[in-house]
Amino acid sequence: MRRRGAEVTLIDSEMPGQSTSFGNAGCISPSSIYPFSYPGAIRKVPGWLLNPLGPMKIRWTDGTALIPWFWRFWRAANARRVEEIIAAQAALMASVTRDFDEILLATGASSLRKSKGLILLYGNAAEFETDRWHYDIRRRHELPWQRLTTPEVKAMEPAIRLGAEGIAVLDPTWQHVVSPGDVAGTFADSAFSGGAQWLQDRVSQIGSNPTGVSIKTVSGRQLQADFLVLATGVWSNDLLVQLGHRVPLAAKRGYHSMLVKPNVELSHPLMSVSEYIVITPMRDGLRVAGTAEFARIDAQPDYRRAKILLRHAQRFLPGLAGSEVSEWMGQRPMMPDSIPVLGCIPGHERVVCAFGHGHYGLTQGPTTGRIVADLVFGQAPHVDIRPFTITRF
Repeated sequence: MRRRGAEVTLIDSEMPGQSTSFGNAGCISPSSIYPFSYPGAIRKVPGWLLNPLGPMKIRWTDGTALIPWFWRFWRAANARRVEEIIAAQAALMASVTRDFDEILLATGASSLRKSKGLILLYGNAAEFETDRWHYDIRRRHELPWQRLTTPEVKAMEPAIRLGAEGIAVLDPTWQHVVSPGDVAGTFADSAFSGGAQWLQDRVSQIGSNPTGVSIKTVSGRQLQADFLVLATGVWSNDLLVQLGHRVPLAAKRGYHSMLVKPNVELSHPLMSVSEYIVITPMRDGLRVAGTAEFARIDAQPDYRRAKILLRHAQRFLPGLAGSEVSEWMGQRPMMPDSIPVLGCIPGHERVVCAFGHGHYGLTQGPTTGRIVADLVFGQAPHVDIRPFTITRF
């Protein structure tokens, strides 16, 4: 918005790019248009929870509060709703590569992105068949993919040990960044050098009227503005309730283990599909990211989840290790229907929502910024944002 001439103040207690954006898998995934809730998905949850190495964990002390969220997650899995979600995500994803191109070029950050594609790995034909519905969706939406032969896998990534029954697929649409924190930080630095301001604080109170908004911070600052953009992640309901709204938003925690000087080299991101992990080559080492943990926002991290990721990564990269291993946890703002909340709040048209992107905050960030700028400047967004309205719940 600063490039369009707006005076912009970012209110954040953390340096831009150093919170959830810092530790994600670093992948730009325009083909990820399918929801996490689909017919039959909820039946898998008990098995995931009973498996100590499974991809999901719920802190049972927090479980009662999550019941309404999981009920909505189940409701989103009916066939008609799934098709609506896919259509909405496909529309939002259609311009993410172009929008990333534009902002990377404008901020001089193009060297931080690599366009290698993603290699998806399956241990056997049964695992691939379980995932076949994703490929049916890809065909319908003309999203390219290619099944790789064993020699092709070996030529592309010699470190992979696929096994006699393994299957590998290349998704050429994916890209990755070599440092997600630096990407977000570079975007912010460019905005600040152009006149935007960063206020290191937290918002405690908000209000709106037909001509503007009021903001009060934890430190006691009072601000007035024409518009307020709520890009507030898992904390969004803390402010929404002040405007008479609440959304079913869960903190879906993800972890990573970062290996400095790993004993294998990769040039492509890898996805071990059945384990729900992504292994990404980055500037400072090899990042293994994934898992889904549901807990209170203020609950302490359980870094056993990060250690499990390394065990899963060794399925296709046997003996994977590094000279140092650092562990991290971040909280994805997850909506039960897997799509974000975008647009103005009815009755509070000066407040714009831009949160709830779940696993795709990095991917959809530049496109979301473009939509927000259009709304603030009174222009019609290039995407129909009606499916993303806050009133859909």
